[in-house]
Amino acid sequence: MNIKNMKLFSKKYITIFCIIVCLALVILTTIICIKNSRTSSVKLSSTISEYQETLIAKNKLAHTGIIKEKGEAQFAFTANQKNQFTQVYNDNQSAALVIRVKFNPTASQKELLTTGTELPFNFGILYSDDFDKNGKLKEPLNSQISVYADLGKKLSYQDSEPVIVDFSMAIPKSEHFENFLPTGFFISSSVACQLVSAAAAPALIGFDLTQQICFYGFSSNGGIVNFLNTSVDFSGASLAFPVQNTLNANMPQYVLYLNDDEELKGKTVKLSIGGEKLYIKNSAGVSKLEFPSASLKSPFSNAEFSENTECIKAFLLQSVPFIADEQYPQTEETVYKAVRTDPGLILNYNQKNWRVKEYEVFEWDRYPGILLFDILNYDIQNDFFRRLAYFVEKRGYKGKLWSDEVLADKHGYNAHDYSAESLAAFFNKATEENFPLNKAEQTLKKILIVNGLLIPDGNLVKAGEGGLVSISRESDAGLRSKLLAHEAWHTLFFRDEAFRNFVAAVYYTFDPDSRQFLLDFFESQSGLGYDIEDEYLMHNEFMAYILQQRLKDVAEYFVGRTNLWSVWSFTPQLSQYIRDTNAKGFEDAAVILNDYILDEYGITGGNVALINR
Repeated sequence: MNIKNMKLFSKKYITIFCIIVCLALVILTTIICIKNSRTSSVKLSSTISEYQETLIAKNKLAHTGIIKEKGEAQFAFTANQKNQFTQVYNDNQSAALVIRVKFNPTASQKELLTTGTELPFNFGILYSDDFDKNGKLKEPLNSQISVYADLGKKLSYQDSEPVIVDFSMAIPKSEHFENFLPTGFFISSSVACQLVSAAAAPALIGFDLTQQICFYGFSSNGGIVNFLNTSVDFSGASLAFPVQNTLNANMPQYVLYLNDDEELKGKTVKLSIGGEKLYIKNSAGVSKLEFPSASLKSPFSNAEFSENTECIKAFLLQSVPFIADEQYPQTEETVYKAVRTDPGLILNYNQKNWRVKEYEVFEWDRYPGILLFDILNYDIQNDFFRRLAYFVEKRGYKGKLWSDEVLADKHGYNAHDYSAESLAAFFNKATEENFPLNKAEQTLKKILIVNGLLIPDGNLVKAGEGGLVSISRESDAGLRSKLLAHEAWHTLFFRDEAFRNFVAAVYYTFDPDSRQFLLDFFESQSGLGYDIEDEYLMHNEFMAYILQQRLKDVAEYFVGRTNLWSVWSFTPQLSQYIRDTNAKGFEDAAVILNDYILDEYGITGGNVALINR
């Protein structure tokens, strides 16, 4: 090949090479443009992992997530993002999409705020039915379900800084959740705003004003935001949460956050929900209350606050993840893990929602380690606690394990209370003596271990923190209320050394004749069988017998004891003394004890609950 031909050949291949490079650049630019046209600057994260990935933009406004005047931004999820919802659901028995929106109204929109003009905002989750076969959103959208807010009721003309709000919408529960995942979501606003972030999270229904950014959560049927925070519509909660307690699912629980403003402490809020009325006390030192939805007759209903509504900072319905215990799995006849609640809801707890037929076990929401048993009848309660009663408290029987034959015709108590130390001593004695415990006692031991009152230590157990209380449905309503208060005070005595010391000081300094009458009263009641030589026991019972009723009823209660023939015949002179003084010694002691418990626990005699029906 001559030089001329070589030059022509070289020029030809350079030209081809340049064309190829140009084509490659065009293709690459096109790919980048297409990719950028589908990518939003907004990312989806997860509350259970460090996952984060940009959303897919389905229209122009979704690229930046910014609505400058008004409009709608539409987003889609990647396959990985859909999987995040499945992971959240599997861990929490519920899932939701939470978005954070920053509202920054324009000058003209601020002017509208002064006129009371409605300024709509909508947020909704999109599903496959909202997209055509080519993956494009249908117009108009099939999904009409959304969270609606009138921003005119939230924003103010005086707002100099943007207002940020979190909105949440639950994803419907399903036995095959992964087959019904959301495909995307949209926001539509008549006010300039920016979608700051999105997240896969457990479902929360209600409102929360405890953080700098306020939160409003809804079920999958959407709803209307009440910026006055006086009501929450839980009627759609059954779409997001389990509606009954089962062997692998828990009904959700309510969480209340109370206002810590000292001027609001001591006030009572009325909550109407599903035809029931609850009275919530905003006590000093208390910021949070929890109670199960299963405690109510119609938990998935509209809820409305009245009277002192400013005391409530948050009211939320949240999932309770089911955690199976491999060592002690729940069965149709036995449950071990306690349900957290305020004691006031145990008395009229919806018995249909007990997890097993014969009993339910609760944990005081304010005091971890204090278990509260509610048992169907006295016979079942005796199976659980009669042998314990004789081992721990009954004079002439204490310290020994008695056979079923010896105890067959005996009754323990109508209600029970035991410290973790007493429980550990009982079960260790049974282990050391190879004593055959009944089925209920074996179940009790497992309950105590699962909830931390007993800690395994080889073949024996060590005492953890707390104690237990038991009452029975066989007692009438009035007696159940008094017994619950009486036994609950015992558990606070068990767990709080300062309270024990204070009670001891009052016991030794209050009227001596009244104290002796109390001891005589205990001795006269053969069914009690208290060991009056046990000072710890006497301090504990002295306190509980006084605080089991309201302060105004203390004198009447102890004067009433003198009307019992068993008491009058045993101690006539002291009975007459109590009548003559109208039980003033007990009333004086009650005043001192009530002042202490109000300061320390935010509750008073006769009622340990902060939520009452």
